[in-house]
Amino acid sequence: MTAEKRALLLVGSPRGIGHSTSDRLGSIVLDALKSRDVDTEKLHVHAAMDSPTALESALAAIGAADTVILSLPLYVDSFPAPVIAFLERIVQQRIGAGRARVFVIIQCGFPEKEQNATALAIAERFAAEAGWSWLGGVGLGAAEWQHKDVALALAPLAEAIANGTAVPQPVLRRAMPAWLYRFGGNVMWRLAARKHHATRSLRARPYDS
Repeated sequence: MTAEKRALLLVGSPRGIGHSTSDRLGSIVLDALKSRDVDTEKLHVHAAMDSPTALESALAAIGAADTVILSLPLYVDSFPAPVIAFLERIVQQRIGAGRARVFVIIQCGFPEKEQNATALAIAERFAAEAGWSWLGGVGLGAAEWQHKDVALALAPLAEAIANGTAVPQPVLRRAMPAWLYRFGGNVMWRLAARKHHATRSLRARPYDS
C-alpha cells in the first residue's frame, strides 16, 4: 500500500468528531491504516449537510478517496436521517462509482449485537446502489462503553481494508459483557436520579391503573 492511497472516515453521529463513540471507533481503524502508509481524513456527515458549500466539499473528498469508512450509531434499525440523505446524494451523483470501497462500523447502545444486522444489510445495499466495492462491516453492541478488546478486534481489520479484501460477514460482536453493561447502566441511572433528586421515583409506575 503506497502513500497515494487515501482513506476517508465519515463520522455519522450527531455528536461529531472528537465527541462521539462513532469517531473513537472509526479512528481505531483509521490509525491502523495510517501505520500502513495510507493518507487519512475525517469528515462529520451532519456538518457536511449544513450547507451546499460544505456538502460539495465533502463529496469532493469522497471522490478523492480510495476507501471510505462509515462509522455511525444505530437509529431505529437504520442510520441517522442526515446520513441517509448524504448517502442518497452519493448514489444520485454516482460519486466514486466503480472505484470507491466502503467499510462500515455500526454501534448501538444495546447489549444485543444482533440489532445491528438490518443496518449492516442496508449499508451493503447502499454500496451496490452506489457502485462501490463492499468490504464488509462490524456491528457492535453495548459500544458506548468500550471494552479494551474492541480496539484489539478492530485494528487488525485494517489489514483487510488496506488490501481491499472483504471482511467475513456478518461480523457482530458485543463491546463488553452484557452483565457488565447492565450493571453500568443501572449505576448511571442511579447517579442521574440522584443528580435530579428523583431517587425515590426510579421504580415509579405512573401509568398503572
